[in-house]
Amino acid sequence: MKIIQVFPCDPDGDSLKSLLKATERALRGSTTTFVRQREGRWVHKRYPGSIKWGETFGGILVAEVKGKEPEHDWQLLSAFIGYLDRHLGDAIDSISIVYR
Repeated sequence: MKIIQVFPCDPDGDSLKSLLKATERALRGSTTTFVRQREGRWVHKRYPGSIKWGETFGGILVAEVKGKEPEHDWQLLSAFIGYLDRHLGDAIDSISIVYR
């Protein structure tokens, strides 16, 4: 399991959570590899496991990346970081990863 903390460039601007939700809605369907299971929980079409995410104080986006097997964590982590970079890169100041 990996914990990702995503820090916004402008904490007083649009929240990363709202930007992430808007991006997911715009890409919903066959054009994305992440599928929304419910609010704050995504699964990847190819890699087994899930990503649970939410927002904390200060607009920090926190996500838990957990593969079905521990050796699959890196695939989900790589896919999610790439997704964030492609779609929210301009709004992100930094990303930290905690290995558990």
